[in-house]
Amino acid sequence: MAGLTNEATGLIKEMINADGALPSYNEDLVTRTLNMTNEYSAALGNIMREARALQEQEQGDEAGSSGRGVDWAQYPEAAAAVVIYHELIMKVKRILLVYLKMRADVICDMRWEQRRCPKDLSVLQEKQFAEAYDRALNNYMGFGDAGIRMDLTTDLHPPKDACVKVRVLRSHGSMALSHSAKVSLVKGSVHNMQCSEAEPLIRKGVLQVLDANC
Repeated sequence: MAGLTNEATGLIKEMINADGALPSYNEDLVTRTLNMTNEYSAALGNIMREARALQEQEQGDEAGSSGRGVDWAQYPEAAAAVVIYHELIMKVKRILLVYLKMRADVICDMRWEQRRCPKDLSVLQEKQFAEAYDRALNNYMGFGDAGIRMDLTTDLHPPKDACVKVRVLRSHGSMALSHSAKVSLVKGSVHNMQCSEAEPLIRKGVLQVLDANC
């Protein structure tokens, strides 16, 4: 039984080792874990039915048909098995829920960092979740009746200053800045620009921050 929880815990370790990235959905391990959980659930049901049948046999049909629950104090071994199976099933269930929650959190983080709905998701349910989250976030930030009319994904962290000095790590063509004419983002060149304008390119690895304003 301990082997099942140890194996299921591997799902959590996968997410931790991914360090913020989204690893491939481990369908094989999830399926094996669910199958074993179903087997334990069936075993739990059998123990409870056998205990009830034994009690009815010992106390007579009248006592068994009265709707009373099993007096587990009379069957300590069966009671212990019921507790063990139940706790194991609940632990594995929590592990699977944490695994799914961690994956959902990464998908949400990807939406904020990429400023668009993640497109490279292979699991249908995760695609549907990403699209639903994207719609909800766009509606909240939008110009509709329920929108706040503000793009919250522009700055993931509050800037200390409105501008930041950056170095271009790889050429990225020209860019029109809000406070000046177009500038050429040539590799090695240094520029001052608004944090809101620099943030997307910093995330893409185009720019390197030379101060800590953003």
